[in-house]
Amino acid sequence: MVKYVLMLFEVHQPRRLRDGLTSGLIKNNFTGGALRNILFDEKRDEEILKKVSNNCYVPATKLLIECLRGFKDDIKVNFSFSGIVLEQFMTYLPEVIELFKELIRLELAEVVVEPYYHSLASVYEDHREFITQVNDQRYLIKEVFEVYPKVFVNTEMIYNNLIASTVSDLGFKAVITEGVDRILNNRSPNYVYSASGCSIKIFLRNYRLSDDVAFRFSNRSWDQYPLFADKYVDWIVKSPGDLVVIAMDYETFGEHHSAESGIFEFLRHFISYLSKNGIKCLTASEATEIFSAVDVYDVPVSNTISWADAEKDLSAWLGDAEQVAVFNRHKSLWGLINELDIDLLKIWRYLGTSDHYYYISSKGGSSGEVHRYFSPHGSRTNAYCLLNAALTLLELGILGLIK
Repeated sequence: MVKYVLMLFEVHQPRRLRDGLTSGLIKNNFTGGALRNILFDEKRDEEILKKVSNNCYVPATKLLIECLRGFKDDIKVNFSFSGIVLEQFMTYLPEVIELFKELIRLELAEVVVEPYYHSLASVYEDHREFITQVNDQRYLIKEVFEVYPKVFVNTEMIYNNLIASTVSDLGFKAVITEGVDRILNNRSPNYVYSASGCSIKIFLRNYRLSDDVAFRFSNRSWDQYPLFADKYVDWIVKSPGDLVVIAMDYETFGEHHSAESGIFEFLRHFISYLSKNGIKCLTASEATEIFSAVDVYDVPVSNTISWADAEKDLSAWLGDAEQVAVFNRHKSLWGLINELDIDLLKIWRYLGTSDHYYYISSKGGSSGEVHRYFSPHGSRTNAYCLLNAALTLLELGILGLIK
């Protein structure tokens, strides 16, 4: 019977490309700063950030501060922020960062580190860019929240043995990733594992319990609808193992599931029922200290995993020819741009954010529905054309035609 839970909420918003990049925007005499304004739709980013903050970030965080104060020693949560969303908060809504700071100041939440640009750099053969983005995020978290995290979660929980080795070399004590059935091979995700080839600890997301809230909470055709907090906690309590990892987008609360769905009441009662059932919710660093690994979680590079889609691999971003082509085009610029103008390098990194490749997916079914839900571009063809147009403009900048 499980007595411990680790809750992780992911907070991320991309820099969205401006519609119309394919309509004659390639001109001379752009500066690096002007190019950034042309490529990215800052007005849309601001509007979406304010909408999601009103629906989710503000009410959910206020609710957590209110509820967790009564269970300070027993119920805590964890957050992962992309550097991009923190930039947007600092520009448009600094008061939202203050709410997150309050949670952390009260020791009700812990921050874990992810790559600054929420990128796919961890699947490059050369990990130097990945390391740079991880370290940049560490420094940003230290600057914003005055903490220095020791636990890592990759973009979209992408994971393999090589990533684990790199992260271990950076001094992290644990990684949070997906509990994938084909890797577990009839083992439970509700235990702590170690990486293959190094001693870093691995915490595995229980995707069934996580997705019961993240994806199925508002689904009236689900045979468990409506989901009440007492029933959900009972599922957790009756799960085998030591530690249940429940991880989801923070936007689950109020954005993906509206306030009218009852999601905030669910969260409030969930916290209360956890305490009533003697369940302790740990920070990631607490879990690192409490648990020892029971076995090895061996994920070869050829079998890289993630938390995305039914396949739980890289196919959400690199599953078809168009995605691979534009990914390789973007990656090929790294050796050139890394020595050049800092503004162009920043643009290149924004264009490496995983969301851009996610929007291009040709998947159908339930996974395809999720891809289309998140895309701001209407169609995968439009998303593909926009990203290629952006890379063309960036290439012109590298060649000195835009300066």
